[in-house]
Amino acid sequence: MNKQANLTLLLLLAFLLMPNISEAKKKPSWVKQRPNDPAYYIGIANVPKAGSAVEYRQAARGTALKQMSSEIKVNISSNSVLHKIETDYEYKEAYESKIQASVEQTLEGYEVLTWEGRKEYWVMTRLSKQKYERAKQMKLDKAKMMASSYLTDAYKAIDNYDAYSALNYLAKGVISLKDHLEEDLTYKTVDGTYNVGTELFSAIQDVFRRVQLMPVQSNYQIQFSKKLEVPIGVNATFTGKAGEKRPLVGFPLKYEFTKGEGILTAQSKTNFDGYTSVSITRLISKRKMQEITAGFDFSHVAESEMDDEVKRLLKVFFPVKQMPAVGIAIEVLKSKAYLVSEEKVFGKLDDKGAFTGMLKTELNENFFTFTSDVNEADFVVTVNSNFVAGDERKGQGYSVFTVFADFNIAIQDIKSQTEIFADNLTGIRGMRPGNYEYALKDVRIKLIEEFKEQIEPRLEQVNM
Repeated sequence: MNKQANLTLLLLLAFLLMPNISEAKKKPSWVKQRPNDPAYYIGIANVPKAGSAVEYRQAARGTALKQMSSEIKVNISSNSVLHKIETDYEYKEAYESKIQASVEQTLEGYEVLTWEGRKEYWVMTRLSKQKYERAKQMKLDKAKMMASSYLTDAYKAIDNYDAYSALNYLAKGVISLKDHLEEDLTYKTVDGTYNVGTELFSAIQDVFRRVQLMPVQSNYQIQFSKKLEVPIGVNATFTGKAGEKRPLVGFPLKYEFTKGEGILTAQSKTNFDGYTSVSITRLISKRKMQEITAGFDFSHVAESEMDDEVKRLLKVFFPVKQMPAVGIAIEVLKSKAYLVSEEKVFGKLDDKGAFTGMLKTELNENFFTFTSDVNEADFVVTVNSNFVAGDERKGQGYSVFTVFADFNIAIQDIKSQTEIFADNLTGIRGMRPGNYEYALKDVRIKLIEEFKEQIEPRLEQVNM
């Protein structure tokens, strides 16, 4: 009976062990030991069979591909455009880190082997090094050929004095190389050998050098007003290879305030005479000397292909500091005004008018040029201010004095004899220990601050 029980137990154990023995026999060699094959890039991964079959299989393949791609080292060629041209250092660093990370996304033509046990799933990905290098070289050759073709089209556009088309072709040439900036971009043609990356960069600089922008006027004197219609014009020419100049047609220019602030009409491209213009429709800044810069409108280049990555790349090849631009000075002439003022301090007229002086300075900086001759003025500004002594509040060994202020302002248009603006401030309070003079100084400061905060924004809306 004991022998029979032992035999039964042994048979049961053998039966239980059979799947493991069978499973072990079925394991491929690459599961048991990682292959060492110098002809292949290899990645192996195993994951527990948890969750859905789709999830653990995708996870295993992704890990295997990541491991395989890490074996592929990306080296930056000494003939790469990153070495040849002066690039943005941050862009170069970002690109170098990106190209290693992007290897996994660009892999193709690899083999996939799988094996699964009861509890785990295995994947091996394998890519022939020779096949990988051949595919990589084919992509590089195609990119260089495309870039060279765009370069040829750009040279033809330059010969036709078409700078805008030339820059668009050159931008497309750059874009065609965007995945190969780290590689040797030497290109052989029947005419010789050149680096297509640096050739594109040099051609862009050459186009910019040939463009000349000349303002119709180098400076303008403009009367400050909310409503304007002042045309700002620029003539553009392109210098040919023989040194002759022709009007630059269809070239996009961007006008913008680089000093001061204002609103301009819609931008435009140069016409058949090489002329383009915008108009100042509103001045926002009141600073005396302002500037409008007219320059090449880079946003029009390769518009349909402008994702963020392409924008960063093109900025390397199209440096802003090398783009053609011209500055136009704007001198703001404010309307002339004649000031009528009355300032009362503690019931008496103050001929010196300390507050009136503060107010005049503020108005002069932002709204008017004051004249002493009413016949020269466009507007009459009438201001009345009244400072009244308040209470003296006594404390232990000191007193606090209070002064109240009221203020009125009115502006009359001399030409139309109409009042175009009126406003007031009342009950502004100043307090200081010591005496009423200290409190008077305090209320003057508070009154001018209230004027800036409460009245000036409304004055901004008046057409003067």
